[in-house]
Amino acid sequence: MEENDKENLSAPAAEEELEFRPWVLWTGVGLAAAACVGLCVLAYDYSYSTGFDKGEQSGFDVAIQSGMVQEKLNTAASQNVLSFMRLASASDEHLLRVAGDVDSAFGWIKDQAVREESEWCLAEALLERSMTAPALKVLEPLFKRVPRSADWAFRALQAGNMLLAQQQYETARACYRQAVSIFAEQKQADYQHLCQRQLVALEICTPRRTEEALAACQELCAELKEQGDAARPLCAMLLVHMGELNRANGNTSAAEPLFREALQGVDTHSVNQPEYAVYYGTALLELGNAAEAEPLLRVAERNMGRRPSEITARLQALRQLAVIEQARGHNVTALSLLHRAQGVAEGRLHTADAFWPCLFDQRGWMHYMVQNYQTALLDFNAALTSTQEAALLVQPQEGAARCYLELGRTDLALPLLEKCLGIRKELFTADSAAIGRIHLLLGQIFDQQGKTAEAEAAYGAAIENSAGNAPDEEDNRRLALMGRAYALTQLRRWQEAYDAWEQLMPLLGDQHDRREEARTQLRRLKAHLGPKVAPQTEAQPDGILQSN
Repeated sequence: MEENDKENLSAPAAEEELEFRPWVLWTGVGLAAAACVGLCVLAYDYSYSTGFDKGEQSGFDVAIQSGMVQEKLNTAASQNVLSFMRLASASDEHLLRVAGDVDSAFGWIKDQAVREESEWCLAEALLERSMTAPALKVLEPLFKRVPRSADWAFRALQAGNMLLAQQQYETARACYRQAVSIFAEQKQADYQHLCQRQLVALEICTPRRTEEALAACQELCAELKEQGDAARPLCAMLLVHMGELNRANGNTSAAEPLFREALQGVDTHSVNQPEYAVYYGTALLELGNAAEAEPLLRVAERNMGRRPSEITARLQALRQLAVIEQARGHNVTALSLLHRAQGVAEGRLHTADAFWPCLFDQRGWMHYMVQNYQTALLDFNAALTSTQEAALLVQPQEGAARCYLELGRTDLALPLLEKCLGIRKELFTADSAAIGRIHLLLGQIFDQQGKTAEAEAAYGAAIENSAGNAPDEEDNRRLALMGRAYALTQLRRWQEAYDAWEQLMPLLGDQHDRREEARTQLRRLKAHLGPKVAPQTEAQPDGILQSN
């Protein structure tokens, strides 16, 4: 009991010791307030002294007049507008409705910069959803009135990339050119160069007629040459592409100087930019220097990047490496490179890109060369269904027709070859060897179908278009002459048949069986002609025949 009483008595005393007297409490509050006021005064004095020196404007005034504050306010306002409109999460119908009447949707925004920002975000949302047509209705007038600032140059570059991915080549080109122009005015050479690389990539991958493509590349190449050495690698990329266009059109005499010009003054051993290395390697390979080309093309074995120009260069390199491996007889390795190229392109290139028919065509011919005709047909047909461009159809049409011929389906081969011949006569008139090759195939089909007159005419056209000295052309000319000689014999046009067999003799070389067949035919035709023809050919020794 006594102990409890002692504890109860001591408790009030302890509480009383913790209490502050009133004068102590108010003194502490006053000191704290004075400290706060002093700190505020010191902060203001320091800020004022650093922002206002020797009669110059204050930091506050500088910030206001520089536009930084206004820019922040505009950004915040546009974010609020976009949050209100919820463009990112809006339905397609809502976006289309807003894009259909932009003035009504954004007319209440008084600040021009805020409205431009909002319209850009609307167009960007439309492009991200591949709604290209309404996006262009917003973008085209927008880019005509926006300020020529670096920010809008970047947006023009971004729009160009998105449009290029959606095969909107002309509008993408306009966006890239606007970006190039603005960056040039802003003296931002690196970004100007970046946009020009995208322009070069666009010109390389745009599908169009050869003449139009060459003209566009020449125009851009002339612009780049005016910029001196800095733009020389970009010029080289265009020159290589122009050389490939000429070669594909059968104009090898125009292609070779372009490849040489691309390599002029270039130390290929010191090239460290992957894109440029690929095109220098391509030029070397086209000129027959596979040993020096291969190390430059091998840069494609690593991931070069995701920009359109980088993807285009990597795919170019993989296809060229496949050519090198095929020439070595490594068909499996070559095919694996082409399948790898397909993997790189999937999801990155639009299904309508010119790369796809070219890839399928190249792979189809590889299968054809090793007599995998059914597999080759799959690739050739894939090429034919992946494009409507006539220039890209001609090779797979011929390949598919050859496969059908090997499989005994002349009924399917004939219409493909006729279409192929029409395209070649319209677009590739300079490639007479290819035209002659198609006529030869047509002659063989007509022969199998028993259409001797049509076969004779096709063989005659093949002979007329196979006047070159290349080994392939000589083989085709020999086959066409033999086919026409047989056809003329069957048609009982004795004198023309005799002349055809006589013209064939010097081309048979050491093919003794065929030479003997030709002599036999000449003797038979001589019997039909009687004294009208002198037997000069038969009396000549083999050495003289071979020298004619």
